[in-house]
Amino acid sequence: MRMTIRRAAAAIGAALALGTGSAVWATSSASAAPSAPAALIPVCTAADLSVWVNIALVEGAAGTWYYPLEFTNDSTHTCRTWGWPGVSAADAKGRQLGDAAQRLHNYTPHWVNIGAGATAHALLSYSNAEVGTSGCKPVNASQIRVYAPNQRSLDIGFFSLPACTVGGSHVYLRVANIQPGTNI
Repeated sequence: MRMTIRRAAAAIGAALALGTGSAVWATSSASAAPSAPAALIPVCTAADLSVWVNIALVEGAAGTWYYPLEFTNDSTHTCRTWGWPGVSAADAKGRQLGDAAQRLHNYTPHWVNIGAGATAHALLSYSNAEVGTSGCKPVNASQIRVYAPNQRSLDIGFFSLPACTVGGSHVYLRVANIQPGTNI
């Protein structure tokens, strides 16, 4: 009985500390990121991360290739991220080719902590069958533009692949949300 009273008092105290607006937001926002870890770790920015495609670990079937899109933390501190990176193919001058990657919903998103010098990844799917057979006017991309999840600054990764120049209905890139560790 005493434990129940203590828990109820703690819950009321927490609600008062949050304030009514915060408590309502925290319970009603289904699309928001999950709550932050207890010790606030800074969110990863483009300046913290280098991005690269691990072409040595490619897997594929039926005209679709899957690559680990790696995010290495080059900073001196742990940072955290959540969600899907923004990815698009670009020419040598940095101009986007076709549409940005669509989101894959293979995994449940959650906060991922990336220690200094450590790497996390997202599954990058490339559909060469779409590029080669759909009339999307392919050209060779020489890089990919990558926005870390929930960031507005981009990183550039060097990655040569045939890419669509026509947007709209030619989906040839897809990306899953970020996951801990390397590989897929």
